[in-house]
Amino acid sequence: MNGAEQKAENIHSGHRQRLLASYLRGGLTAFSDVEALELLLGYAISRRDVNPIAHALLQEFGDLSRVLDAPIAQLVRVPGIGERSAVLIHLVGELWHKSENSRFENKVFLRSTQELGEYLASRSAGLREERAWLLSLDAKCKVIECRELCRGAVNAVNLPFRKLAEAALMANASTVVLAHNHTTGTMIPSLDDLEYTRDAVRALRLVDVILTDHMILCDGNYLSMRASHMMDL
Repeated sequence: MNGAEQKAENIHSGHRQRLLASYLRGGLTAFSDVEALELLLGYAISRRDVNPIAHALLQEFGDLSRVLDAPIAQLVRVPGIGERSAVLIHLVGELWHKSENSRFENKVFLRSTQELGEYLASRSAGLREERAWLLSLDAKCKVIECRELCRGAVNAVNLPFRKLAEAALMANASTVVLAHNHTTGTMIPSLDDLEYTRDAVRALRLVDVILTDHMILCDGNYLSMRASHMMDL
């Protein structure tokens, strides 16, 4: 290592130590999104200035939430991000979602459309791909679990009715709410959404499970197909 490289490494090391010391003193409260990503990337990328990489991530995905929810395949396309860094970033996002789910499961009663919608809507924040969830409730409307069922278009191919029924029966659910997100910026259900929902209602009835609603989620908001009179229940 020549003198210039040694000097650059010392500068980067000093910057990382200052970030770490600041975090240990007060957490992320005073951190910008770039600094927070720098601190994280420092655990996967050594001997390199990660500031330009943090900027590139935010420029590519828009904000910190979308960076953490970005698929690994998209993260590795950002210059400077290898598989190790991409997995670390994605893992942080997944852990956050998992912790949020576990914090509420078996402790929450959801009895109104608004309560159901607000509970599910947070799962769509920052997502850039479609995902589907099944929220299982007992006879008293207590949350049993909220399980992610698939990623990609919600239809009979990607989310067969057998998979819905199996998830509901494994949870011993009395009622369930199906939810999926739109990445197009609109919560208006498509004709395929409507047809799939009506078929799902009939399929779940065969195993004595009631599909009470299908929520369309988008960037933290929701539309209830039941409240919008789009379901034949």
